[in-house]
Amino acid sequence: MSFVIGIKSKQHSCTIFIREDQSLLILPTFFSKAIVKTGAVWLRKISEDDNGFSRPIYEENEITNTTLIQIHNRLKTFLNWIVLYSSTLGNNSIDMNRHHNFPEELLNLYINKHLINEIKCGEHSINQHLLALRSYYDYLAMTGFTNYKNIQVAPKNKKQARANTKPRQAIKYLTPDLRRLLYKNAGSLRNELLLRTGGELGLRSKENKGLLLKYFMVGHKSQSGFLSLFTEMQLKPDKMEFKYLLQGKFTKANKYSGGGKSRLLYIHRTLLERFYRYVEYERPESKENTLLLNDSPGNKGTSICESSASRAFTTTKKRIISLQNLGKTDPNGQKLDVEHSHHTLRHSYGTDFFYDMCNVKNIAIDDVTPTSQIFLATAKIMGHSAKGKGAPETTKAYIRSCYIKDSFDKGIYD
Repeated sequence: MSFVIGIKSKQHSCTIFIREDQSLLILPTFFSKAIVKTGAVWLRKISEDDNGFSRPIYEENEITNTTLIQIHNRLKTFLNWIVLYSSTLGNNSIDMNRHHNFPEELLNLYINKHLINEIKCGEHSINQHLLALRSYYDYLAMTGFTNYKNIQVAPKNKKQARANTKPRQAIKYLTPDLRRLLYKNAGSLRNELLLRTGGELGLRSKENKGLLLKYFMVGHKSQSGFLSLFTEMQLKPDKMEFKYLLQGKFTKANKYSGGGKSRLLYIHRTLLERFYRYVEYERPESKENTLLLNDSPGNKGTSICESSASRAFTTTKKRIISLQNLGKTDPNGQKLDVEHSHHTLRHSYGTDFFYDMCNVKNIAIDDVTPTSQIFLATAKIMGHSAKGKGAPETTKAYIRSCYIKDSFDKGIYD
């Protein structure tokens, strides 16, 4: 048997599908090239012309990068099933070289018998598989390589797919796409920043009070406030990362150290530009040194409270869940859950940092220990203690979330 693998090609800007014997699968590769280049898939629909006659058209539908990854992975899963299924038949009636002309009965066998009844895929997973197969075979039909295939879940299997869906608690990780959706729907620039400091700096809600406009003293040393960072940003147009010291008095006190500990925040230029825009156009006139201020009529210009970021998340969460219920978000993207909180943004940032450190150091996630450099660096940037009985639990939480992140990145999380 020769299984199918997908290789991302920077040179060709697509995923190249090949068998293990290095032979190229041309049509899946052409399909990948097309959807990567356009950022869209083509799905067949029936349209009525000016004379009242119905005719099929192929409508272009934009897709996110997450959906693009999911389509590639689900298509690869299907192609590998062909290899396995043909081997069980003991003859050449099912040949990979003729997969573009498979009858729709075989494609629906894959969806209904194999995915739903044999490996027990849930609704969300089935919808991803359907999109992958429909968009692939609609592309082949549109370009003249095959005829139209009606791929669908049989009515009797819809209930089974719902039953296969496992109930679970909200996972402690939000994908970058979902985070961006939250920022976009925050309602104001201030609220956007309150969310982004969690998702891009790893701040707890209360720690936003430690973002100060003017310089401040720590011990006998002067530290830059955001006004200084804005000046530095303007003087150094090529600089992409800026450091800010979050004082220990604004951080979480630790039972092992007896008090909060200062830590450096590494602010990307794009985020600092958003802070600058807030100060220039939205921040109320005030003598307060706190960067982010209240903007409601009753307390306009006063410092935000410790729960402001949590409140901003809760308000935005309601908007996103409403959009999800109306079908106005990416059907293949991660869904925001009512149990998600502002702290999930912080945990997502920590997970990304931990995951990236593992990749940079080329260390397997399971091999990270509480005494390793990766653990210590993650603890430091998140303001965690690396000592005490509870320290290893932090590592375990990020290890679990790293596997969830990896599943989302590969488009295979159900």
